[in-house]
Amino acid sequence: MKTKILNGTEYQQGIFNEIKTKIQEFNKKYNEVPGIAFIACVGHLPLMKYTIPLHENAAKQLGFKVKVETLPHTVDQEVFFALVEKLNMDKEIHAIVLLQPVPKHINALDVIEKINRDKEIEGFHPQNVIDTLIKGVFKTKYPMCLPVSLIELFKHFNVQIKAGQDLVFVADQDFITDPFRSLILRTSSSQVIPEGCAFSIINSDNKKIRDYCKKADFLFVLSEKPEFLSPEWLKPGVCIVDIYSNLVNEIPSKKDPNVLIPIIRGGVNTKSIMNIAGSIAPCPGGLMPVLMAVLLRNACTAFEFSHSIKSDNTKPHEIYA
Repeated sequence: MKTKILNGTEYQQGIFNEIKTKIQEFNKKYNEVPGIAFIACVGHLPLMKYTIPLHENAAKQLGFKVKVETLPHTVDQEVFFALVEKLNMDKEIHAIVLLQPVPKHINALDVIEKINRDKEIEGFHPQNVIDTLIKGVFKTKYPMCLPVSLIELFKHFNVQIKAGQDLVFVADQDFITDPFRSLILRTSSSQVIPEGCAFSIINSDNKKIRDYCKKADFLFVLSEKPEFLSPEWLKPGVCIVDIYSNLVNEIPSKKDPNVLIPIIRGGVNTKSIMNIAGSIAPCPGGLMPVLMAVLLRNACTAFEFSHSIKSDNTKPHEIYA
């Protein structure tokens, strides 16, 4: 069995091309481009020093006006609130993104709730989550990035979830118990899974994890334990989505030894599951590139809202349908 690689980088480029063209059109019409602000804490997670420039550079290359606000990992939550309020009032900023994860003492949901809903483009604002659960992901102000990315990636590669299939989310304890992470996980899964499918969320430390994985037709992995999943646990033909990025090493660049290159791994060793799994969205290179593209597409939608260039009957997602 040949395993299909669901290459998100390939799909990302198509969305990026659309965004770049759109921003050029904005600039011609309004003499203005979308402004996006990234808020991040530094010092608590080594990967963040790569996450910040990754988002910043991608947005700049597409033509966004970019502002990066970094805070120490010891920051008080009230300082977060003050920064968010400042960005809410900034007329040149149309989209605000809180880069995750934040330090443990910061309540991400409280911070996101402070973001002006018109500028909160990830779809995490409480009102957007409520709308997503009631109306569906494509009838909200900004479609939540994670489920939309999954839906679009699967559609691009003609991967279909069918009634009667088993879907298993394997996640670390923190993804299950942390209010913010759990909210995203459960809301996203509710939008991706069709009726008639069995669905389970399993702790990655569960002693019966092999039994759950063995029955999975679709296996979604969110773990801070790099490459922990054993290929012996897999049902032949399973579709795997490896979601969470872990920094496992940093090596000097061949071009410039003073520049370090991050080595990223998910919870699955991609090589080990080849010819067992039917398909895999690997980490890196699978779902994450699509997530970034959908995020920046939502930022364009925020700019369009701010200029009222859509009719009252147009939904945000229809602009890019």
